[in-house]
Amino acid sequence: MKRALLNLRLLAARLAGRTVFESALYRESELTRLMNLFAHVDLERWKSMKVLEVGAGPGHIGDAFVHLGFDVTSTDGRPEYVERMNARGRKSFVLDLDRTGADELAAFDLIIAFGVLYHLSEPDRFIRSCGKTAKVLLLETVVCDLGEPVARRVAEGRGWRGKDQALNRYGCRPSPSWVENMCRSAGFDVVRDISSPIANWMIGRFDWDPKGTGEWKRDGVNLRKMWVAEKRP
Repeated sequence: MKRALLNLRLLAARLAGRTVFESALYRESELTRLMNLFAHVDLERWKSMKVLEVGAGPGHIGDAFVHLGFDVTSTDGRPEYVERMNARGRKSFVLDLDRTGADELAAFDLIIAFGVLYHLSEPDRFIRSCGKTAKVLLLETVVCDLGEPVARRVAEGRGWRGKDQALNRYGCRPSPSWVENMCRSAGFDVVRDISSPIANWMIGRFDWDPKGTGEWKRDGVNLRKMWVAEKRP
């Protein structure tokens, strides 16, 4: 039933001429993830930081930070989304994270990476590049249910659904311990798992119970996690 309802919502967005990111389902996911983040951090202490949003899609997450007074630059691997952001006056450019590291850009203090890590074929390279430039990394991703540190490579879909999938076809499904270990090895001293039921949405679950099955979906719902990784002053 959940899968059928999801398909109907996505079809409705397509028929209305909108991108998958503009469907009610995805806007719900953006709202719940932001609510969870804001419930667990003090944004005021980051206000002076220069922000980079990666894998932005049309940039709705970055918009929230702009409205809060942050200096935000947004990127996505697909030109059509960058054009939309530029059209409404947002600073943005095309960036393929499998080929260019965050440290190869201008200096940024805070990096927002919501819903992008699991679409990368080289997630380790991305996290290391964040550690070379950022003081704070806000990271949210689909994960696999395993205790050991692994990042499984997976092929992701094409077609209309592929518009929110891996840019270069292959993504990954990392375990939570893999993400945390990689963040620490990239130089982030404090890695806080802030996953909570606040972030849950129709096809995203953050308060799931570990069973060690290796699955990244349970009952048709993605298993997800959210972290704040920081370097000590």
